[in-house]
Amino acid sequence: MSAILLQGHTGREQFHGLGSLYCRGAAAIILTYDVNHPQSLFELEDRFLGLTETANNDCLFAIVGNKVDLTSERDTEGGEKEGPASGKVGSCVSTKVPKQVQPEDAVALYKKILKYKMLDEREMPAAEQMCFETSAKTGYNVDLLFETLFDLVVPMIMRQRAEESDQTVDIASCKTPKQTRSGCCA
Repeated sequence: MSAILLQGHTGREQFHGLGSLYCRGAAAIILTYDVNHPQSLFELEDRFLGLTETANNDCLFAIVGNKVDLTSERDTEGGEKEGPASGKVGSCVSTKVPKQVQPEDAVALYKKILKYKMLDEREMPAAEQMCFETSAKTGYNVDLLFETLFDLVVPMIMRQRAEESDQTVDIASCKTPKQTRSGCCA
């Protein structure tokens, strides 16, 4: 079992051809886009939707918008919205920009993946549970992302192992049939 990270826009071009190899047998796939570049979300769909075919049928998909630290719309830890004038102490100009990709766009992609994989939405985690906005730079929501996947994947792995053990045959405990002599060579 494995978890795979696939990135749109910011991913290294030379590794895109390896995606289907790494998706084979995956328990979870993390699809990452840049919240400041709508093209990165479109590239996830264009480049990676077909690669999900080699993943397990019960594979989980997380849609992750990264780089929210660069937006002016993310809530700060104190609960206030950051405005364009907010910035760190000592900075004259803020580089924060309005977010270009909204959470609803990620939810739509999640639902499109489920439809593409012909998965029943009622049997899969809710889109709101599997779509995240993070900052790899600050760590915002990164722990939440991995804790959520961990909480969903571990029970799935345990259930699969239990099913596999029911199908295991212990050949050491099997008795070999007694040899009988046939009438022609006796």
